[in-house]
Amino acid sequence: MTTKLTNPRSKICAMCRYWNGPVGGLQVKPKVNSPNFFMFDPNEKQTCYKHHFVRAAWTSCTGWEKRY
Repeated sequence: MTTKLTNPRSKICAMCRYWNGPVGGLQVKPKVNSPNFFMFDPNEKQTCYKHHFVRAAWTSCTGWEKRY
C-alpha cells in the first residue's frame, strides 16, 4: 500500500462525502500531529454514491462535496 498526503480541501474522491457513503475510505486517516493533512491510499477504490460508479481515491469530478 502506498500512502499519499492531501489537504482536506483537495477535490479528490478520498475527500468527498459521496465516496463510500458515511463510511468513507477505509485507508483515509488524519496525519498524526498535523490536522490539515490526511493520509490516503490513492489506489483504494470505493463506490461513489452520487454517480453510482466505482472510483479510485485520487480521481475527481464536478459533484465533489467536502467531507472533512
